[in-house]
Amino acid sequence: MLGPNTLREIRENVNTGVEYEIALFYKLLTNEEEKHLVHESILTRSDASSVLSIFRSTDISGVLWQLKLRQLSLQDVSFETQNDEVGPSDVVMYVKDETGRDFQIGLSVKYSNTCTLNVSGMYFISKQQRLILERQLAQYTQMYIEEMSSTYGGVQNWFRMRKPSRTTDQYIDLIRDAVIQNWGNVQDKEKLFDYLFHADSPIEYWVYEYKSNGRYKLNCVPMKVGHKDVQSIEIRKYQTSYVAFYLFGERIAHMQVKFNNGFLESVYNSKGVRKIANSDFTYDGVEMVYGKPFGSWNFSVEN
Repeated sequence: MLGPNTLREIRENVNTGVEYEIALFYKLLTNEEEKHLVHESILTRSDASSVLSIFRSTDISGVLWQLKLRQLSLQDVSFETQNDEVGPSDVVMYVKDETGRDFQIGLSVKYSNTCTLNVSGMYFISKQQRLILERQLAQYTQMYIEEMSSTYGGVQNWFRMRKPSRTTDQYIDLIRDAVIQNWGNVQDKEKLFDYLFHADSPIEYWVYEYKSNGRYKLNCVPMKVGHKDVQSIEIRKYQTSYVAFYLFGERIAHMQVKFNNGFLESVYNSKGVRKIANSDFTYDGVEMVYGKPFGSWNFSVEN
């Protein structure tokens, strides 16, 4: 099924990992005319060869088998990567059961990045903690500038690629300390975990995770956290930038505390076009803005 914007999204969407979503949608399509139109749209993409390679290695036998086990027949499929009204689903299957009832099952597509959703850090720290951390940001920005200058030279070298930074790690560690300190004060945890685990998804969804070498993992019963268990969840630091969530000693999720677009962000994109109207400061002739460390953290469920 092609919606009014499907072909445009396939041509123009450059979100990270969208090539996997396109490939799975293309694989599940049964209408040959629509499949041809999707193929033509894929060929206009700069990563067309990658999308087609993923398509060729995509295995949908498990999806079809699970439908068969439930006596469901696949009627159609739609591409929904930009549609929040279907919950975490990137691709939606339109199915019919043995009684003739029509309904939808979504597929949430994952690859090496298993992020379930992007969540605001303000769910996890208090306003007072944020104010304290923001006051410290200027000090750490100066430390970051000194580190980048010493390690990578001129400011023009700072934005070409993501570079490791001990200053960034140290500041993120301050945030992780705040998250752990505030955990006992977080209100409405039942509602929060319904949101984090997509318990409120308007349609049933499965998780299709691409693995290496053409393999995949299909989870038809994504994890949920029962309300009675929420108060038993503990959190601890995990690796360099994550906070992990544990229920009865088992890790059930992890969340990456991060800056949206790096510790510092140039007001110009890689093509020299201004993308941000106002700058926070200028260093060595380059206008920059402070990074945003509280706006969008990556939350991943351990499926």
